[in-house]
Amino acid sequence: MNRLALVIGSAAFITLIGYGVYTGYENYRATKEQVKSLSQEVKQTSELAQKESAEAAAAKQKAEEAAKSAAAAADAKQQAEALSKQSDEQRQQAEALRDQALTAAQKSAEQTKQAQAEVEKMRQEREQELNNMQEALSKIVETHRTPNGMVIILPDSTFRFAFDSADLTQRNRELLSRIAGILLVSRGYGLAVYGYTDDIGTPQYNQALSERRAKAVDDYLVKAGVPAGIVTMKGFGQTSPLVKGGTPDARAKNRRVEIAVTDSQIKYGEDAVTSAK
Repeated sequence: MNRLALVIGSAAFITLIGYGVYTGYENYRATKEQVKSLSQEVKQTSELAQKESAEAAAAKQKAEEAAKSAAAAADAKQQAEALSKQSDEQRQQAEALRDQALTAAQKSAEQTKQAQAEVEKMRQEREQELNNMQEALSKIVETHRTPNGMVIILPDSTFRFAFDSADLTQRNRELLSRIAGILLVSRGYGLAVYGYTDDIGTPQYNQALSERRAKAVDDYLVKAGVPAGIVTMKGFGQTSPLVKGGTPDARAKNRRVEIAVTDSQIKYGEDAVTSAK
């Protein structure tokens, strides 16, 4: 009986132990599965965290790049605005310079026009004065106009020197006094006295004679009141005959004195040598 109870008790104990082992194993396996599941979750969570970290890093890099791009764009915009402002200032300066140039050009054109008008007015006044002078002189001597003014011709028929002489006759002095009286009324003229001879005699002799006669007229005009500074003289001898030929009439016309009247205010040039010849 006791033995049976012992057997039954042992069997029960063994059964209890076996159940406990079985239960413990099941618990271990369940725990293992839980651990495995948790490990997978941890791995997935870690992978997700890494992915999110990478995405966050990429997003951060993009944000930094965007910030740099925005800063560059802001700098570019600022530079563009500065260049635009500079361009506007340069344009304004160019327009101001253009306006100044136009104003200066207009002022210069007006001044030029005014100066031309004044010169034209003066030319007309001088022309009228020369006309009045010629009109008065033409009543006592022969005159003709030149590009520089006028030439007074004193031919041998009215202004005669004695043979081989440069002395002025009384008639010559009277004529020169009347001429000087007309010339003294006007101002702004220069005078050039030219002496000429005929072809009788040597060229050297005639050259010296023409110079003496021109100087005699020059000296008398100065003594009559004509300023010495406006009078010059020159002899041409027989080199510039007024009339070609060796007849007495031609030679008489070639023995002459000419007085060139030149306008020193409007027309400056040669002393009408060509015209006087």
